[in-house]
Amino acid sequence: MRLATGLAALAALSCAALAMPPYINETMLPAGGAASTAAPAAPAVPLVARGNYIGVPCADVEHAAADAVSVVMSFAAGEAQTGFAGVLATEQTVTQGMVHVRVPRISELAQHTVQVKVYVAGKHGLRSCDAGKVRIV
Repeated sequence: MRLATGLAALAALSCAALAMPPYINETMLPAGGAASTAAPAAPAVPLVARGNYIGVPCADVEHAAADAVSVVMSFAAGEAQTGFAGVLATEQTVTQGMVHVRVPRISELAQHTVQVKVYVAGKHGLRSCDAGKVRIV
């Protein structure tokens, strides 16, 4: 009886894990333009592995069509030359006020800091949300 109960519990956990979205443990980036009452300090640049997800809060995506949202990762100033200025991240999901995007698995991104921006094309023109910098490892 215990074995059957244990197997049922294991099966339930396996199904729950499969039902979770792939970005459940993503690195959340700050909302761009958020006012801070604290003294300005150099923010820590989060480390994100290629293939992992980052979450970018952006109110402008609320009513935008999925194909009207683009995430661009451009190399930060002072980064070593790689032959290109940035990357358009194409694997993304838009949810309520948030863009979940997978960091491309491009080898040239490794050990570089990139500036992440979300661009939204809509009836009010082109708008953007600045998510700050991440270090790709």
